[in-house]
Amino acid sequence: MRSFLTGRIGAGVAAAGLLGLGLGVGLGFSGTAASAAPAAPAAPAADTSSAARSVHGDHPRLAEARLRLRESRLAGHGLHGEATIKTDRGYQVVDGQRGTITTITATSISLISEDGFAATYVINDDTRFRADGKAAKIADFHQGAEVVVGATVADGTRTATSVTDPKG
Repeated sequence: MRSFLTGRIGAGVAAAGLLGLGLGVGLGFSGTAASAAPAAPAAPAADTSSAARSVHGDHPRLAEARLRLRESRLAGHGLHGEATIKTDRGYQVVDGQRGTITTITATSISLISEDGFAATYVINDDTRFRADGKAAKIADFHQGAEVVVGATVADGTRTATSVTDPKG
């Protein structure tokens, strides 16, 4: 059975959770004695495997709908962040950002967050787009639109796993 956090959805959820938990709060401690203290262990991720779904009697689509709702709530206030998650294949760095599209092409999207943080993400065939709560295409997004991007990071390259209209 494949682990939940190894797929695109797991990376997106982890990135959204990262945003929602406000990693920016930790940045506020930089330069203080609090930043030298070891971080508290992260809470274990919720089990969203099919076995967990069947225990609660959820149809897989209902479970996915709940997951999407939780993901959107978590991403509601965060601006950007990066975390390392453990997967069956080792460790994976995930990234997330909420911001305004400054540039979008068939192969990349650049954002700037309200705090001035800017980043560019690679877009590939595996990137999922969602607008108004439904599957969308890259053509549905334009410069100046606000989006939330979930990504994986490898060798310094951020690859978007999801681009979502936060209003939908």
